[in-house]
Amino acid sequence: MTGSRLPLLIAVVVAVVAIAVGVHVIRDTDRAPAEATSITCLGGSEKSALMADTEVRDLLREEFGLRVRFDERGSYDLVQVPTRQLREQGIDCLWPASASATSVFESSHDTADFPDYQAESVLETPEVIYAGAAATDALLRAGIVEQRENSYYIIDFKRLLLDYVLPKQKWEVLGAQHIAGPIRITSTDPATSNSGFTLLQLELTVIASGDIFQPPTVAEAQTGLPIVRGLYDAQGLQADSSDGGFREWLIQGAATLYAGYENQILQQLVAYRDNSSATEALLAGTRLLYPDPTIFNSNPVLTLTADARRLVTALRDPRIQEIAWKRYGFRSATELGAAHTADFERIPLAAQPRSTTPPRADITQLLLACVRDNVCA
Repeated sequence: MTGSRLPLLIAVVVAVVAIAVGVHVIRDTDRAPAEATSITCLGGSEKSALMADTEVRDLLREEFGLRVRFDERGSYDLVQVPTRQLREQGIDCLWPASASATSVFESSHDTADFPDYQAESVLETPEVIYAGAAATDALLRAGIVEQRENSYYIIDFKRLLLDYVLPKQKWEVLGAQHIAGPIRITSTDPATSNSGFTLLQLELTVIASGDIFQPPTVAEAQTGLPIVRGLYDAQGLQADSSDGGFREWLIQGAATLYAGYENQILQQLVAYRDNSSATEALLAGTRLLYPDPTIFNSNPVLTLTADARRLVTALRDPRIQEIAWKRYGFRSATELGAAHTADFERIPLAAQPRSTTPPRADITQLLLACVRDNVCA
């Protein structure tokens, strides 16, 4: 009897072992990432450090099966690349810095040519004005800037623009110490770069709109465009990229005001975390001024292929969202309350700066024509 059962027992044991091995193999297969799919995205320089981050790249590859080639391009340049060229170059997604740039893409392309097209915001950062300590003190005394809850706000942007920047008043008029030259707000080139263009949008809204929390109408915009052109001309030479422009401003000092992104100084602080002298110099010499209201730069991903949609899913992952905030200063556009200002306790950040709505696509095109072609009527 025992002898007759032995082959049966052996068969059962073999079957159990086979099943166990099979389950183990299946589990390992589930854990192992599939062969990574390579995609190419054109995006603003402000996101280049994030996309080069080793941990982000590892997460994209191991968890989402993606290898992303990220090529820097100005926001308003990349959204005007012709459809044929996008296809020939194998571009899977565009990642400008604003909803306005998205509207330019949608008004100049037939999105039906891209069946997998969608525009999804995953990160955002408000437009701010950077200033030196002495310049900030002068603006505080003049009542143009106000300090609230340890943050600085430009409460009279229109007066700053029309009474001081446009007529090229000198800093001496405001009693600024150790600052010479005209009061200017510099930026990147708004013809190509979003941070510079957002400044012009904000200027146009403040000057032309009857309600600064509403974008100007076409009629209002046409009235305000010549004034904005004058402000643009007063800037002088401008940098091509947001990252490069901010670094230039830091190196050259605070003799001017500089329009950029909130995340730029936060990213710089993280980069200086092992350099105490550089950190102290940055904190002592730089102030973050929030226009009240400001414009939030929404950084939407424009997907042109199905593979790019997977990138949107990946960028929403809480681990990548946390890296984007704590290392690169981008606020989350997907998780309410994910960005805690206490994470950067040494610099005064506004928890919820008030914002206004960016202009529509038709007004954005008018503003671009004014900047690029000096057609401002």
